[in-house]
Amino acid sequence: MLFAFRYNQIMKIKLTTENKLGLSKEILALIAENDVDVKRVEVVTGIMYLETEELDKHVERDLASKMMQIDGVKWVESINLMPAYEKNLFLTSLLNAVPDPVFGINNKGLIIYQNEKAQLTFKLPNNQKLAIKDIFSEDDWATKIDIAASGPLPVNIDTISGSMLVEVRAITQQTDDKQKGIGAVLVFHKPENIATRSHMIDGADIKGFESLVVENIKMQDIINRAKHMSNTQVPLVIYGESGVGKKTLAQAIHHSSNRKNKLFSTVDCSSTKPSQMEAELFGLANPSSGKAGLLEITDGGTIYLQSIQNMSQTCQQQLLNFIETNNFLRIGGKIKRQANIKIIASSPSPLNEYVDAKQFNSDLFYALDITQLKIPALRERQEDIKPLITYFLQLFRNQGGKDVKELTFAALNKIKSYYWPGNISQLKDILYKSNMVATEKIIDAEHIEIDGHVHIESNLENRSLPQAVAEFEKHFLQHWYQKYSSTRKLASQLGVSHTTIAQKLNKYEIK
Repeated sequence: MLFAFRYNQIMKIKLTTENKLGLSKEILALIAENDVDVKRVEVVTGIMYLETEELDKHVERDLASKMMQIDGVKWVESINLMPAYEKNLFLTSLLNAVPDPVFGINNKGLIIYQNEKAQLTFKLPNNQKLAIKDIFSEDDWATKIDIAASGPLPVNIDTISGSMLVEVRAITQQTDDKQKGIGAVLVFHKPENIATRSHMIDGADIKGFESLVVENIKMQDIINRAKHMSNTQVPLVIYGESGVGKKTLAQAIHHSSNRKNKLFSTVDCSSTKPSQMEAELFGLANPSSGKAGLLEITDGGTIYLQSIQNMSQTCQQQLLNFIETNNFLRIGGKIKRQANIKIIASSPSPLNEYVDAKQFNSDLFYALDITQLKIPALRERQEDIKPLITYFLQLFRNQGGKDVKELTFAALNKIKSYYWPGNISQLKDILYKSNMVATEKIIDAEHIEIDGHVHIESNLENRSLPQAVAEFEKHFLQHWYQKYSSTRKLASQLGVSHTTIAQKLNKYEIK
């Protein structure tokens, strides 16, 4: 048996025409006369695109021939795709190639488009209208989106898929000599995708001075001084032991300055290889692997150089040149670049000690140490311990932890009598563990696990003050030398010179 197939296809044609009034109506009338259903029409000056229902090939040829006879039609040709569909196909392919979630929203906040990565990340259904607010998990999301839309900088925001950085670009339309907003494009990034082990770029999640928990008079004076330094261009060095809150204070200074809507970038000088440090700060000029450094990326904002005493000598010299001239070169480059950056550095000990030990550039010391702040250790600000406990317990509750609201007198006394070598950071960690093991809505002394650490209180029976101090110092150094087997690291942690630690370890025969 033989089967005859009729060759059908959707007709898609492009008509090149004169700019003649009523020509489009004449073309559409011809199509209607031939009882053909038009599915899509696109018109630009001098060109008309048509898509019809499925037609036999000979019908399509006959219709095209009749169109050529219309006065004003110059040429008729077949096309594979209608322009709007073709453009949308390329755009969709391009956005799906982007490795980050992308949303397109209208001016009512409804999601008009989401790429494949957005669907995968946020697991939103594709068959219903959703609002962009549905992907956020914090009440203040609109304010943060406005901040991101007002400049080219990413903003930290909490979403249903975790904390992410979002960039916002407005979509506008020209009307009556004015730009009218019709929507926006939102691009989300996971922090780990744009942050490395040695640096982090922070956005609107940074808090100001009002978020600091302070009762101690000396600490209040430091904060008042920090407020006056917020809008100065000169560099600042913050001294203090590990965990006292040097970075938190640096962030508060940034947040209270006229740079608050710019980036705050952190570089940990103690965890970065010298060559990597130079590339991250100044960028690379290599044509194939070139990239901007943090000086360019953070232009207009603040760079916090954590543990700057560990910065390599080469990088120190380059940083000095930048501070003196506001100019820098990418590594391997010859083009001078400029950046407007507030430099805040931190160190556990005064930088002049490292200068004396030939570990730090003396000229850089004088360039940096124009203004300085020294944050006291937690053991020197006992008034702050109780309000910090209240703050952290509230924080744990907000993060879905137990509803623990207070400590017993014994627990509070145990905390206040402890030396806290790790300061506020260590206090937070200990409280978190205590919060997890507490069986009731209260933390008792038995829940505070600080075994293996040395308490300030000691058995003073039959001991003079020098003997008690020496015993405490010996046990304290024994404990921390196990954690920091390098004398230099231990000296850096405790905020004293390497020579002092070496002498103490030798005195107590600690190996």
